[in-house]
Amino acid sequence: MEDFAELLLTLASADRLTLFCSIARERFRLTQLASKLSASTQETSRHLSRLQEVRLIEKQSDGRFTLTSFGKTVEAILPSLRFLTEHSDYFLSHDLSVLPVEFIQRIGELQHGEFAHGIGVVLSHTAHVLRDAKSYVWLASDNVMDLGTIGAEAASGDLHLNIIVPVGSIAGAPPLTAKLAAIVEVRLFEKVCAGLALNEKTAGVALPDLSGKIDFNSGFASSDPSFHKWCSDLFIFQWSKAKKI
Repeated sequence: MEDFAELLLTLASADRLTLFCSIARERFRLTQLASKLSASTQETSRHLSRLQEVRLIEKQSDGRFTLTSFGKTVEAILPSLRFLTEHSDYFLSHDLSVLPVEFIQRIGELQHGEFAHGIGVVLSHTAHVLRDAKSYVWLASDNVMDLGTIGAEAASGDLHLNIIVPVGSIAGAPPLTAKLAAIVEVRLFEKVCAGLALNEKTAGVALPDLSGKIDFNSGFASSDPSFHKWCSDLFIFQWSKAKKI
């Protein structure tokens, strides 16, 4: 624990964190790094020494600093902490523990997502996903969906819709028309852990609040590839375990 505490203490300095992130992007010399901090070379050198002591960086023979292999691994983890910190108010009122552990560990992949607030904004994203899709739409919700309306919105294009809803949520719903049944596949999942709406280009996610109910009043959306992959992987995880009907 002492080594771990020392690592956290080293990165707790805004200046050292700036240096570490700068070196992660490009190899710099001492004078260049001092300029980035608007600090003296002596002060910058002390910060660099601390980063070297915990083996995050090393100095090359040409005088430039670079990350060690250990430092590269630490740097890969930081986006998750940065994302959680930037949206701490949201995550204080939402429960990530319902997600599979691997998706919590990968939460930094959502760092380029744009925060959306308001049920109207979230519904607008879903409509955008349906309207702009070229080949597929994937939807997941813990609420009852109007499959007929959703299917009708997408029926004009050459699309296939995969939809995940909770067990028992479509009991008594009218059967789909033959036309819609050809493009819509529904699966039932015991506990839908996140609301998802994505097509081949963009994705959006809404997470459960502290009561365990998915909060469709807020969420994140993006066309960033890493963001999209996180969402699509989570959908596939739930889809693979859901019951076919």
